[in-house]
Amino acid sequence: MNRPRRPRARSVRRSGIAALSAAVAISALPATAVADATDDYPIPHRMIVTTCTAEQILAAARDFTPIYYERYMIDKHNKSTQVQQAAIDSAHHFYSLNPADRRAYSEEMVTNFADPITAAWPNWAKIFFNNKGVTAKETDNCANYPPNDQSVWDWSPAR
Repeated sequence: MNRPRRPRARSVRRSGIAALSAAVAISALPATAVADATDDYPIPHRMIVTTCTAEQILAAARDFTPIYYERYMIDKHNKSTQVQQAAIDSAHHFYSLNPADRRAYSEEMVTNFADPITAAWPNWAKIFFNNKGVTAKETDNCANYPPNDQSVWDWSPAR
């Protein structure tokens, strides 16, 4: 009759050492690496602290991330004029806030799915609150555009 095999002490020890090493490595990460993950959620930090207007952000997106700009505008123009205007008004409101209020607004936006604009157009703010790479291009260049150029909202495929 064979006895059941017991795990070798060496393999158990190796597993324990590996787990301990991983825990030490994670705890040794700089505090900023941990802060960055939440600092850019749900809206990238650059959008929280930018001094640019919605129009400047759109102009930079048009010139530096045109595929995202075009997708946003096509989606926008597939909505009713009331929803389009609500999106514009919401963007203006967001960029009129100070950074602390923008952060609070972003937290509310991500948790409040009953917001009428979000219900009518779930991606209404995507061009502004997109991934960090797109946001970086927009915020790096937005100050080079006029702050109140409303024509950036009137894109058409013929352009």
